[in-house]
Amino acid sequence: MAMTNLPLFPLPVFLLPQGLTRLRIFEPRYLKMVSLAMKDQGFVIFSQSTENMKGVGQTGSWVEIINFDQSDDGLLLIDVRCKSLVNIITITQDADNLHHSDVSVKEHWPDVTIDKVTARLSASLKKVFNDNTELNTLYPQPCFTSANWVVARWLELLPVELVEKDLFFAQYSFNEAKVFLQNIILS
Repeated sequence: MAMTNLPLFPLPVFLLPQGLTRLRIFEPRYLKMVSLAMKDQGFVIFSQSTENMKGVGQTGSWVEIINFDQSDDGLLLIDVRCKSLVNIITITQDADNLHHSDVSVKEHWPDVTIDKVTARLSASLKKVFNDNTELNTLYPQPCFTSANWVVARWLELLPVELVEKDLFFAQYSFNEAKVFLQNIILS
């Protein structure tokens, strides 16, 4: 299993493969992280706190920067895309208080074809996108015909506790995720 060392960004955000999010960066250590990520292979968004270093053995979202801009208040805005999920092997901290982690790629859901339930989830997700300019801007090419993509985006958008969402980082959790969404969105 090949390991990669990447900067670690502790942030309570749930992001699955192909997921996008916009981040506001202002702390010097995270500006350094962005600089390193642009030169190298990205960074890991880790939804747990690194304060007590209990992240080892947990899952993170390996992201790449796909766009950057400056907000009206002068902060750096970056759009990131999740390349894959990763297992957190070790966590260290450098002199600038930026955390780094040795990570290994974690397999996620196999490709699943659209069925009746995911088709209904897709139709409801399209409505959410149609009503939300920011989502349309972030996802210029949504993939409503992919069951994996639809289920993953719904999980990211739902205002549910991270600890509940973390269950869906597991490789074979697609069916559980689909039932979870069916019970919330389609009932």
